[in-house]
Amino acid sequence: MTAGELNIIYGSMIFPGANVSVPAAWMPAIHDALASFRDLPTSVRSFVIVTGIAESGGQLLIEIAAVPGAMPEGGMARIEEIVQTAREAARREMH
Repeated sequence: MTAGELNIIYGSMIFPGANVSVPAAWMPAIHDALASFRDLPTSVRSFVIVTGIAESGGQLLIEIAAVPGAMPEGGMARIEEIVQTAREAARREMH
């Protein structure tokens, strides 16, 4: 799927020119991560955008641009948790 297609499903949370290039088996993990990003409180979601989703050395790479100082305490920790959960799910799909 492209960034544009994912934005249609989850709202504008991916940079329109973002590279989305992962094995098909990883797409459930990507969909879960994007749903989790979509469901973040507005006070966090407003200050984060996904700039890329790719495979790098057999690992899922989710690139994010964020303004941590504008988020409430714990906002970046929640984002990191979502990314880590997606990485672990992708790893399970490859083994």
